[in-house]
Amino acid sequence: MAKKYQSGVFLGETRRQRTARMRNFCVILVLVLLTVLGSVFFVSWLLDRADSVQTGNHLPPVAEQTDTDTAADTERNIPETETDAPEETAPESAPDIPDAVVAVTGTPYKPLYYTRTWAVMIDPGHGFDDIGTSSALLGDVNEATINLDIALRVRELLSEHKEIAVLMTHDDNAVDGRISAADGGEPPLNNLVLLTPEDRAVLANGQDIDLFVSLHCDSIPDKPEISGMRAYYYDSGDTVGARDAGAEALATNIANQFGLKMGDDAPTPMVKTMTDDNAFYVIKNIGVPSVLCEVGFVTNQTDAKQMLDENWRQAAAEAIVNGIIEYIRCAVH
Repeated sequence: MAKKYQSGVFLGETRRQRTARMRNFCVILVLVLLTVLGSVFFVSWLLDRADSVQTGNHLPPVAEQTDTDTAADTERNIPETETDAPEETAPESAPDIPDAVVAVTGTPYKPLYYTRTWAVMIDPGHGFDDIGTSSALLGDVNEATINLDIALRVRELLSEHKEIAVLMTHDDNAVDGRISAADGGEPPLNNLVLLTPEDRAVLANGQDIDLFVSLHCDSIPDKPEISGMRAYYYDSGDTVGARDAGAEALATNIANQFGLKMGDDAPTPMVKTMTDDNAFYVIKNIGVPSVLCEVGFVTNQTDAKQMLDENWRQAAAEAIVNGIIEYIRCAVH
């Protein structure tokens, strides 16, 4: 092909220019493709993160607490002093309990790929024809009424979190349309107690739950100076048991959050380990991490006065909820 000249100037495209143009075109094409692919991956990441939030892998932060990773930390941060005897004892034989699930990380929780809603069962101790413990310091109020009041507040607060489904062993003390003994009515002549610890364990084990928390008040008439909150969990002696380790972590979180909520002037909450000889039935015979919380002593003047205070009961409920949420946050992260 004839090359074009005018006044001695070449007007066509040299081979070098043509090569440079093609090279620039290829570079631009590669950059465009990389930009498109990067955008696709970024959008996909955003969608996956949104799905993670919706399936329960994110919870709002609660108050900062002390380290609770080991049993040694529990002993250091939450001391045990007196040995107050429990009010109920375990039977000689217990039903078989299924093994809890161990997370893929080795921690005593649900696997990290577990995406459905967390289910928590709240158990207001006693109730119906069983008023629990009482004292003159409470007047006409009894333990069962206090337990139910705090439990209903816990349910309301937990229900605000879409990641948590709340079940209760009972949400009313009424019996057969009449006023229950727990709410001031007359108990039946045969002293029938409805929803015994055995009933509650059967109920809990029949549900697909992740955690079980039973709420109570304590009493030591001959030691009125003893006060403060106790969080009990069962230790079967199985060093690799997911249920026991999870129960210890749950009890410690609740106790720590209770201490943070009530302030430095309140008695230090305690984490108490129970063994086969003295374990409460519900924390020994339920197949998921289970804790029994004694929110205070009805035989202590300060504790009893606080239990009659609605603001204190609300604060107690908030502390228990914070402990449960902190446990779940540690489990999913």
